[in-house]
Amino acid sequence: MNKSRTPISTLKTFLNNQSGAAAMVLAVASLPLVMAAGAAVDYGNSVAVQARLQAATDAAALAAGREANRPVAELESIAKDYFHSNYAAAADAEQPSMSLSIDDDGRLQVNGEVKVRNYLIAVAGYAKTTVNATSQVAKDATGLEVALVFDNTGSMGNQSRLSTLKIAARDFVNILFGPRAQADTLKIAVVPFSQFVNVGPDKAGEDWIDKGGLNPYSKANFSSSTWDNWKAWTNISNRSWTGCVESRAGTMSVDDTPPDTGNGATLFPPAFAPDEPGNNTSTAYFSVSGSTYRYKNSYLSDSRTTSLDRRQRHQRKYQNASVNTTSRGPDKGCNIQPIMPLNNVKQPVLNTLQNMTAGGYTHVAEGVGWGLRVLSPGAPFTEGVPYSDDKITKAMVLLTDGENTFDTESNHNASTYTAYGHLAQARLGSSNAYTAIAAQNTLLQQACNNVKAKEIVVYSFAYNVPSATQRNLIKNCATSPEKYFDPPTNAALVASFQQIADELRKLHLSR
Repeated sequence: MNKSRTPISTLKTFLNNQSGAAAMVLAVASLPLVMAAGAAVDYGNSVAVQARLQAATDAAALAAGREANRPVAELESIAKDYFHSNYAAAADAEQPSMSLSIDDDGRLQVNGEVKVRNYLIAVAGYAKTTVNATSQVAKDATGLEVALVFDNTGSMGNQSRLSTLKIAARDFVNILFGPRAQADTLKIAVVPFSQFVNVGPDKAGEDWIDKGGLNPYSKANFSSSTWDNWKAWTNISNRSWTGCVESRAGTMSVDDTPPDTGNGATLFPPAFAPDEPGNNTSTAYFSVSGSTYRYKNSYLSDSRTTSLDRRQRHQRKYQNASVNTTSRGPDKGCNIQPIMPLNNVKQPVLNTLQNMTAGGYTHVAEGVGWGLRVLSPGAPFTEGVPYSDDKITKAMVLLTDGENTFDTESNHNASTYTAYGHLAQARLGSSNAYTAIAAQNTLLQQACNNVKAKEIVVYSFAYNVPSATQRNLIKNCATSPEKYFDPPTNAALVASFQQIADELRKLHLSR
């Protein structure tokens, strides 16, 4: 029985045919296949080179965009350095070329070009393929204002936390400034916080500091209504206000309501730690009705010997007084670096970071509130551009290592003096420490919401924070989950700050 011939057997017969006619037919028929295969290989080489070229033009455009206010010749030099350092040379390609241009709308464009040698399709007359890449950035969209809001409380002195933060923050600043000592479109502020924020003693002349007792909190520590924190400072002969302020009442403690001399509640009381009962002793103990009370901030001799409250609030002891101890006094608790307002010069920012010290208790909402105020265009700090300026990005980097706290004391004040006064004054709605801490947490949420409502980008760090509640508060403060960091090690903290700095310095490619 005869079997049909299959296509495979037919092909084998054809290939085994040694006649000249068959060989010629095969060569002619195979040429398109060979050319197609060659074209695929050479095309693949060109695609690989184009990817390298695009990466180099992107890097060059971003680098030039960050220096957008420099002359075009300088921008081109910067772009070429980045272009050639980021272009990964290919054996099949010639040396690339690059050009830079800026159009009338301020868009900066970098063009790259390279010729790639062909091999298999060169026989068809295509010896080289020209590969191009283009990147554009908006030249005028490079502005950046950043507030670094950093926990400087006592716990930051543990496990090298503060020293590591200084390293991380220094790298952050150096990445953003680059080799420049001064930038045209970059400003950085530093807001250290603990139980106080220090606005700087040089702000004594500002009308937003309550020097007339217009804010009710300014009078809370005195029996006489004619006395206030500022008056007490001016009566002490050998001490001057050191720059710390009390918090404003309610939601104004965490917003940027403009201070107005016509509304005393909007002004900031200068912090004045009152002389506690005792006769200038490091620790004073009083027994009243069978209970013993301890005080840590007695720096003057009492002029009254009646109740504990009257001993503390009687103002006569401050008249022409002199404080002869450095460990106690009206500035107790104000051992924190002053705010560095938004600054476009690198070295003062680095100096402020380096001079940070650890001490005091934790009021995170105070830090965030003042971080908002340094970014705000309005008083008390006015270095920020208007929120309506869409050419400027505003950002905040918040870091804390602990929960909101009060240092409770077994005396009639119930706590150490802080930006919220004494716990017994119930400025947060309660004299109970747990309730007052819960109120601080609520204020922190409000502070973060206020910042994000201004479209300020928030990065947040819970740095070795043991409390899940506090970690969640800090996480929710961030603009988005990927902008929250919980670094497990000091090395991870440094790497995270570098990551944020790289992210902030990059511009969005417009094409």
